[in-house]
Formats: sequence, structure tokens, C-alpha cells
Amino acid sequence: MPDATPNTQLTAWREANYPTRAEMTEALNRTPTALEHGLLCDEERLRRWERGEVRWPHPPYRKALQELTGRTAEQLGFIPPAKQKARSRSCPRPASAPTDAGAGPHDGEELANAADISRLTQWVTASDTTDEAIAQLARSTSSLAASHTQVPAKSLLAEVLKLHRRTQRLLEGGQHRPRHVRELLRIDGELLAHAAVIFGDINHDDAADQYAAAALILAREAGTDEAHAWYAQAKTARWQNRFIEAADLARQGFEASPRTPMKTQLAWYEANAAALLGDKIRAREAVTRAEQSAEATDSSVPDLSVWSFPVARQAVFAQSVATRTGDPDSALRATEMADNAWAEGTPVAPAVWAQIRVGAGVAHLLKGDLEGTAEQLAEVMTLDRGMRLTTVTRYLVDLDRRLRSPRLQGSPLANQLREQIRDFNAAALTDDPDMEGS
Repeated sequence: MPDATPNTQLTAWREANYPTRAEMTEALNRTPTALEHGLLCDEERLRRWERGEVRWPHPPYRKALQELTGRTAEQLGFIPPAKQKARSRSCPRPASAPTDAGAGPHDGEELANAADISRLTQWVTASDTTDEAIAQLARSTSSLAASHTQVPAKSLLAEVLKLHRRTQRLLEGGQHRPRHVRELLRIDGELLAHAAVIFGDINHDDAADQYAAAALILAREAGTDEAHAWYAQAKTARWQNRFIEAADLARQGFEASPRTPMKTQLAWYEANAAALLGDKIRAREAVTRAEQSAEATDSSVPDLSVWSFPVARQAVFAQSVATRTGDPDSALRATEMADNAWAEGTPVAPAVWAQIRVGAGVAHLLKGDLEGTAEQLAEVMTLDRGMRLTTVTRYLVDLDRRLRSPRLQGSPLANQLREQIRDFNAAALTDDPDMEGS
């Protein structure tokens, strides 16, 4: 491996323009390319450039340097790979040193191995990003997940896709340490799964399917928790009425997941899909798995993240399974469980609150209490338009179907409720011209 020759041109430019390496790296990190790609150059990287340990920086850094200095990489003393090879061919190789009489037959091999290790170490530690830049991406990803239940779906989707594209550019556009690659894959997998959930919420099921499948691939490549991707796939299948597939996907996710609230939620997803399919035995078995998982999981901290499973979300599933299996009393107990949690200060997720109200309306209808249904529905009609997700409107479609039953034909109140549902759903999630395309 050739000796490093100091890059005196770069050092001279830096000393003429910045008193310290720290000041130059700060300026470099403010260039448009650095901001676009999430680059975070530190003093050690600049020191390696000046020492000649790095002959030809990766493309984003070369572009950022040109934006800062007004000079090309070659003008700054860097040497392109083609010229490095030409120089290597033109330089005579030094004569081999005499072999010590006492040297063993494997000394040359050992020296070669040492050189291999040096090259390997340089390759492993070379990266076009930093721990700090990746940590910032991870924080932003978590913040978007935490905003899921409070921000209108289309506005949130635009931000999730923007961060996904930024992460994807980092993955595709440079050389990174293996652990950086794994973390970028993990982050982008979570972003893709989150996007899949939102696409499903706004009735873009094909996109939801594609993003969820990609999320699973990235999670597997990263060797990380696959639960988010399985959840996104099961949710999409459920709302496309692919109930057996939804149940199977949820079960696969349950088996692949560590002990987290998401594992419990996947068991409830299987139970719900099985109940919708009409398989009461499988539904009850899945409910048992969900309850056992919940007992083994700490979910005491209230959380509004897209990946959380607070009491109110658990109540939605318990309520749905109960109404599908003809048990309105259990559905109303689940309603009470959610209402008590909110009364005790658990944050309210608007769409979950609406699902609970609609589910309670269905339970009242199963008990023959149409007035109770009307009371629950009146509350739902106040829901902000931006929060009228597909998970809410499709619940209402199911209630509308039940209101069309023969025993309610000719009921003025039933007809009035159906008209309210049609008006509510017609106004839900209208196209937003300011929405950023995917």
C-alpha cells in the first residue's frame, strides 16, 4: 500500500481562509450539498484529507468542497483514481530487502496479511456520514411516529416521505460503515412502514402494500425488529377485506416480534381478522395470545406513537371482536375501558376515539337500542375533517350496512343516521392540492 503524501494544497487553502480545522468543517457542513445529504464533516476527516490518507473523497464531499472553496477536488490537491494508478505504474518498485537467514518461510505471507488487515480496517471505517447525522435521522423518524395520531394524515405523509427520500439518498449515494448501513436500513424500513400505514388511512391501498413489502425487506436486511412491517401489511390486508391473509400476516408478525406492545397488537389484529372472517375459534385463540402477551409486556407509559398500543387501542380491537362475534355486552365493557383511560388522563387520539364511539353505536344497535346508537353517532359527527381516516369511515360504512337491516326499514331515525353517515364520509379526506406527491 503506498505511503500517504500530505495534501499541501488543501492545507494551504484552509490556512489562508480559516484559522482552524473546526471552523472550516463548520462552514463545509453548511453548504447546500452537505445539508441535502446530511453530511457531517468533522476535524478528523479533514485531518485525514490534509495528511493524504484519503486521496479522492466521495462525490458528495467533493461537491461540498467545491461549493465552499470555488475549486475542484483536483485543484485542491486531491488525486483521481485514474491518476493514482498512472503514478503507481510510473514509479519503480523498490528492491526487496535481503531476507534474514533466520526468517521463517511464512514471513512474507504474514506481511501480506498485515497489509490486508490495514486495507480492511480503512474500508470498514470509511463513511460518508457520521453517528451524529444518523442519530438526527432516527430522532426525526421517532418524532414523526409520535405525531401520527395528532397531525392530519396527508400533512404527516408528506413529512414521512420527505425524510424517507433523504435517508434513501444517503443509502444510495455514498460509502458507509457497515453499522451505518444497518442503521440507515432500519430507519428507512420504519419510515416505509409508517408511510404504508398512512397510505392505508387515506385509502391508497396499492401504495400501502408496496411500501409495507419494502419495509419488511429493509428490516430483514438490517437484522432488526420486523414487527412494524408485518403490522403495516396486516392492517392493509384487513382494510382490503382480505381477512384470511390479514390474519396470517398478523400471526407471522406475532411470531417474529419481541415482547413489545406491537406483539400484542398483532395478536389482536389476527383476532379481529378471524372474527371478520367468521372463524370464532381462531378469533378466541388469538384473543388469548393477545391477553397473554399484554401481561408479559410493560405498556404502562401512555404513548400516541403510530407503533404504540395504549388501552384505548386495545379497547378498539376488543370491541370489534365482540361485535363480530355477537357479544354486545363485552363491546360496551371495552368502550367503558377506553373512556375510563381517557378520564384518567391518557392522551386522546381523535381517530381512535371516533372508532370507539362508532363501535359503541354498533353494540347499542345489537341490543336493539337505536337511540343509544344515535347518541354515539352524534359525537362522531364533530370529528375534524383531517382526522376522518379510512379506519373511521369504513367503520361507519359497516354501521350503515347494519342500519339497512329489514327490521329497521321504515325507521325515520335509522334513515336520518344513514344520511348523516353519507354526508360525513363524503366530506372526509378531500384531496389537498398542497399535498406533496409521493
